[in-house]
Amino acid sequence: MVKYKEKLEEQKVFIDGEWTMSSKGDTYSIINPSTGKTFVECQKCDVGDAKRAIDAARDAFDNGPWPEMSFEARTKIFYKVSDMIAEKAWEISKLDASCNGVPAMQHATTVMDMAPHFKYVCERAKELAEPKGVTGEFPMDQTVWREQDGVIAIITPWNVPFWQMALKLPSALISGNTVVFKPASQTPISVLAVAGMFEEAGLPKGALNVITGPGSVVGAEMAKSDKVDHIAFTGETATGKGIVQNAAGNLKKVTLELGGKSPNIIFGDIPVDEAAKLAVLGVALGNGEECFAGTRVLVEETIYEAVCKKTAEIYGSLDVGNALSLKTKIGPLVTEEQMKKVLGYIESGKEEGATLLCGGGRLQEGELKDGFFVAPTVFSNVSNDMKIAREEIFGPVISMIPFSTEKEAIEIANDSIYGLAGGVMTNDRAKAIRVARKMKTGNVFVNTWHVTSWYMPFGGYKQSGWGRLAGESGIEEFTQVKSIYADWGGFTKWLLKTLLLH
Repeated sequence: MVKYKEKLEEQKVFIDGEWTMSSKGDTYSIINPSTGKTFVECQKCDVGDAKRAIDAARDAFDNGPWPEMSFEARTKIFYKVSDMIAEKAWEISKLDASCNGVPAMQHATTVMDMAPHFKYVCERAKELAEPKGVTGEFPMDQTVWREQDGVIAIITPWNVPFWQMALKLPSALISGNTVVFKPASQTPISVLAVAGMFEEAGLPKGALNVITGPGSVVGAEMAKSDKVDHIAFTGETATGKGIVQNAAGNLKKVTLELGGKSPNIIFGDIPVDEAAKLAVLGVALGNGEECFAGTRVLVEETIYEAVCKKTAEIYGSLDVGNALSLKTKIGPLVTEEQMKKVLGYIESGKEEGATLLCGGGRLQEGELKDGFFVAPTVFSNVSNDMKIAREEIFGPVISMIPFSTEKEAIEIANDSIYGLAGGVMTNDRAKAIRVARKMKTGNVFVNTWHVTSWYMPFGGYKQSGWGRLAGESGIEEFTQVKSIYADWGGFTKWLLKTLLLH
C-alpha cells in the first residue's frame, strides 16, 4: 500500500501479478494542483504494454484459477480488501487529493462508503449466479444462468477516482471475470493501491492488471483488442463515441458513463435560504468537476432574484484552499489545462450576456499562488441556449435559469444532449414525483443532491451513456445470460416423429 508523502517515489504498474516498469522505461509527471509541484512520476505505458496486460488477463481467464474458484473463496479475498480499504481510507484520500485537488475530506466520505460495497457485491453476485428456473406452459425444463463475460477492460476518469473504480471493478471481478484497468493519467495512485491490496489478499496472478499512460494510446488499444470481451468506460461523451467505434471490431460489450449538464429545478415553495443551499450542494462537492453536478439551476420566477443573490453569497463565501486542509471546501482544478478551460467558459458566459454575480477568475493570493484555483462562480440571467448552459464545464460554475411554469421547467431541463442526473426541489410530493418521472435522466434527486447508494443503479439517458453501474444492475452488467432448454420427458422424440421422421 502506497503511503502518503509530499512527493512519492516513482510508481510501477501491475501486470500478470508483477510490479513492473513500462517496456520503454518512459514516465510522466503528476502535478499536485494545490501547489503546482510534481507529486509523483508514473509509467507511461504504450501499445505493447497494453497488449502485455491484455494477454495476461486473457490467459488468466482461459487457463487460470480465478474463473473456476467458488464464490466463497473469492469472497474471502474481497473481504480482506474491504478491511484494508477501511483501515487505509484517510491515506487513500490524501493520495487522491494530491492528484486531483478535490478536498481530502470529500474523498474520505467516498472511500469509507466503498469498503462495505465490496462486501455487498459478493452477496448479490452469488445470488445472481444461482440458476433460475422458469415456469410456464412449456414441455421442457427452462433454466437461466448468468456467466462471466471474460476479459473486462476498465477505463476511469480523474474526478472521483476511488468511487469510479468502485462502480466497476468489484462487480467485474467478483463473478470471475479478469480485468485490465487503466485509471486516468492524472489519478492512478489509489487504483494502484487497490491492486496492491488484492495482491496481498491472495488474488491469482493475471486476474487484475493495472496500467497507466495516455488514453489515446493505451485506452484505444484496450477498446480495439479482440482479446477483450467487454469495455467499461467513464469519461467525456466524445471519447465514449471513440470507444464505441474502436470496440466494433469484435462487437465487444460496451458500458459507458459519460457527460452531463444536469438541471436542478427549484420551485417557489422552497424558502430562499434553503433553495440557495440546495443550489450550492448540487455543484460544490468535487469542485464542480463531477459528471452529475447540478450546474444548470432552474429557479421559479417568484423567487428567482432572491435565490440568485443568496446562492452567490453562499457559494462565494466557501473556503478555497489546499486540498489537504480540513478547512477547504473548494480545492484547485485538476490541471492547469482544465483551469484554463473553465476560465474560458466563464469568459464565454460574460460575452453571451449572462450576469456574473460572484467569482469569475483565478485565485492566486497567498498559498494559492502556484495552484490551479478558480473562484466559485455564479451567473444569473442565463438562457438555456448559452454555451455555459449547453456544455459540460467541469468546474465551480453555476448557471441560474428562470422559469415560470412546471411545463416550462421540464422543457428546459430536457433540452440537452445529456441525461445523467436531475433534481427537483419542492415540498409538494406529488409534484416532485410527477416532474421526476418526466425528466429524461437516469438519476433524479428530490430535495437533496450527491446522495447515491450502492444498492441503486447509476447511469444515464441519451448521450450520457449506455448501461448501468452499481446495484444489482451493475453486477448483471458484467455477466452474460445463458438460456438452457432440457427435455427429460420425451417431447423431442414426439417432435422428431411428428415433424421429421413420420
